Amino acid sequence: MVNVRTRFAPSPTGTFHIGGARTALYNFLFTKHEGGTFVLRIEDTDKVRSTPESLQTIYDALNWLGIKWNEGPYFQSQRLDKYKETAEKLLSTGRAYKRDDIGKGTAVVFKIDHGYIEWTDCIHSKIGRDISQDPDLVIMKSDGFPTYNFACVVDDIDLNITHVIRGDDHISNTPKQISLFRALDKPIPNFAHIPLILNPDGSKMSKDYKKKGTGGKEETIPTSVLEYKKLGFLPEAFMNFLALLGWAPGDNTEIMPLEDMIKQFTLDKVNNRGAQFNIEKLTWMNGHYIRQKPLDELITLSKPYLEPHFDLSKFEPTKIREALTQQHERLKTLAELPALTKFFFKQDVDYDEKAVNKILRKDGVKDVLQKAKSALEKLDDFNAYNLEHLVTTMATELGLKLQNIAQPIRVAITGGTVSPPINETMHLLGKERVLERLNKAINMI
Repeated sequence: MVNVRTRFAPSPTGTFHIGGARTALYNFLFTKHEGGTFVLRIEDTDKVRSTPESLQTIYDALNWLGIKWNEGPYFQSQRLDKYKETAEKLLSTGRAYKRDDIGKGTAVVFKIDHGYIEWTDCIHSKIGRDISQDPDLVIMKSDGFPTYNFACVVDDIDLNITHVIRGDDHISNTPKQISLFRALDKPIPNFAHIPLILNPDGSKMSKDYKKKGTGGKEETIPTSVLEYKKLGFLPEAFMNFLALLGWAPGDNTEIMPLEDMIKQFTLDKVNNRGAQFNIEKLTWMNGHYIRQKPLDELITLSKPYLEPHFDLSKFEPTKIREALTQQHERLKTLAELPALTKFFFKQDVDYDEKAVNKILRKDGVKDVLQKAKSALEKLDDFNAYNLEHLVTTMATELGLKLQNIAQPIRVAITGGTVSPPINETMHLLGKERVLERLNKAINMI
């Protein structure tokens, strides 16, 4: 039985891309399914573009997602002697030669196998490329650093990698790498090339995508993994979504905990065509995972999104709990919380001008609010049940639909047209704040 060894080999040269995260995830799931070893290798031989900040984003994103490696990280920049030693072997066997780069120094060039090179890909089946017309391959640059294809092969040999799972954009590199494996008389690993992630319009997802959202407003679909953390997505939801972006267990299951994904993940179920990124589906999935969270855990997760906007120390824990309880079932992302709960956590109400003009400035609304204020002032027990009864009774006495009572009160005390049920909203705010805000709205209109 083969001891499966895979590797994820990002370059620390920018933000950590969604495509990289999916590659890491597929390596992780496959390795866990096979009981193998997952290696993290950092390909940092680009001296100009590699930065400590980019390296940290790789660590932060993998840790946020819960993708844990068994070995590493190994750094290519710390293995220069190994690349030079291997290049010398190829020179000694006649498979490589030196070439002077005018004004730069001497490079080492590998004589590739000119011809048609074919391999059995774990995702694409038989696949091949004719490299008859390709130039020989520089393996050691004149600055003493290896090129990508060479360092990649040397590392995969040293780390005993059995399966190379990576994006389709590397297919063009594979014939050259196979040629190197053969020249070094080493086993060729199994290759699995994952189709690329596509934008909603079918184009390649390489940078942030702009799309028209509700009402023609432009929305951005980020490509940086950590941006989704900022936007309030849960890692387990993001992992679930990423896994199904090109792979499926075969039974139309959409909600899959990590344990289930590991149990069912095989490379033969990975699609050989590109998968389109669907932000609406991710948001729906995230809402599902939020609803499954115990309330205490949700409160803990919510604080980093609330604390930059509100001083939570001013509120009793029971009130914070109640405020989040009201949002638990309707929440789609954690980043929505400041906007959804500002009516409670902010002392002053922020009025949406559209809501004011549409609801509060209608004929008769001022009278409705005055009657509501008078009735609420007389209410001793300000609980949700009594408040619901009060609003219902008002609607009956005034001959109005319930929404024609509840909606003006809602805009008056929250500033907008969306909130939890009006009785629950008033109970959360408390009698004093409700009366203050009703009075403010009455004076305003």
